[in-house]
Amino acid sequence: MSNNLKKELSLSQVIAMAAGGMIAAWMVEIKYWFALSGTGSFWALATTAVLVLPLAFVYSEMSAMLPFAGGANIWISNAFGWDLGWYFDWAQLLLYVLAMPTVSYGIVTMTNYFYPLTFFQTKVVALAVLILWFFMTNKEIKILGKIQNFLFWIMIVTSIFVSVNLITSGQWNMSNLRPWFPKGFSGYSAAVGILIFKYIGFDLIPQLSEEANFPRKDQWKAYIGAIGITFLIYGLAIISNGGIVSAEWISNIDIVDPRVADLVGKHWLAVIVVIVGILGTVTTLSGFWLSASRCLYGAAQQRQLSPIFTKINKDGQPYIGNIVVGILAIYFTVFAPEQWVEYIYTIYSFVAGIVYTAVVLAFLTLRKKHPDWERPFKVKGGTLVGLAALIFTLWVIYASLSEISASSLFLLAGYFLLGVFFHLYAKRMQKLEPEKWKPIVLGPKDIGKSHI
Repeated sequence: MSNNLKKELSLSQVIAMAAGGMIAAWMVEIKYWFALSGTGSFWALATTAVLVLPLAFVYSEMSAMLPFAGGANIWISNAFGWDLGWYFDWAQLLLYVLAMPTVSYGIVTMTNYFYPLTFFQTKVVALAVLILWFFMTNKEIKILGKIQNFLFWIMIVTSIFVSVNLITSGQWNMSNLRPWFPKGFSGYSAAVGILIFKYIGFDLIPQLSEEANFPRKDQWKAYIGAIGITFLIYGLAIISNGGIVSAEWISNIDIVDPRVADLVGKHWLAVIVVIVGILGTVTTLSGFWLSASRCLYGAAQQRQLSPIFTKINKDGQPYIGNIVVGILAIYFTVFAPEQWVEYIYTIYSFVAGIVYTAVVLAFLTLRKKHPDWERPFKVKGGTLVGLAALIFTLWVIYASLSEISASSLFLLAGYFLLGVFFHLYAKRMQKLEPEKWKPIVLGPKDIGKSHI
């Protein structure tokens, strides 16, 4: 059986998986956005969308030039070496693994609209969702792509329909949106740094680039499409809800959009948005889970992990990687506190800032180190774009560190100690079995070839 991934994802399906990774359980998470900066979170999201564009263009060039599962790992390995590439692969794996508790908790919290659960019950059901979805991730990617594509676009149309209904309900008023910045510039700036979390999902695209069946030069369309759709949905949600209820009201409610729909006398609208929100959010697990397993697959291709992680089942899925991803997702779900949104947002944003900074530095380095490499999509004004992206990623690190808790840092330390163990194991195996574990750094010459 071939251990190569299948090229079965269309541009629309990749956009759905990437944007679907960003648009998940917003009606639950929006409470945290309002806590950061009130209705000013709309402008924070708009600012972040603009600031993330240079980073998206950096990713577009890199994923078109080196379209391998593993993404950042392969790029950083080429720029700074095999050893450093592994640690950033381990870091980006955490981004996808952490997203899965967010999604599973969001799904269960949305069901509270119909049947309230305690936090312990929520945690148990969230674990059940993860276990169920493990079996789905081992199916053919084209099947998962079609399911997510269908449910994602239904969710998008429905969320726009709901926002428009709330704005035209007769109880919406522009004056309710003020004050835009109840916590001043400090709240706004913290929101800009933290809400990068809501655009994490565009980096699923390079993880799936080996399985994309559209031209590499069109990679940028997937990034821009995913970011644009995400801002549209979130921006409308903030404006439509914030024009009816106060930030204080939102802070004391469990799930925002359907409760606001009930408040304006549209219970049928509340039921629709919850059901569609649950179905759409369930499928986002696919994108994160697939991307996480491909981090492990890409690392195994470079011999940073055991070749066992390259094993593919009959449906074309790296099933060993899926098992490990499931274990890690369950770990972070079990130890999540009741304030799980804040807990995951801050860790996520901090680690994202670190990975993104390394990717930008790799982009600038490879521009000088390998100017001859084919770049099907090449960013104009690459140095300026890279520097703009670098300033933004450093800001994300600073802003997230200002919000992160000591317990979250301890959790991160434990996770990276495990990464050190895997790295030392690989170095030892290089001495014991030099041929089987010979380090590999994938480059342009390896595109379309088997490395297993």
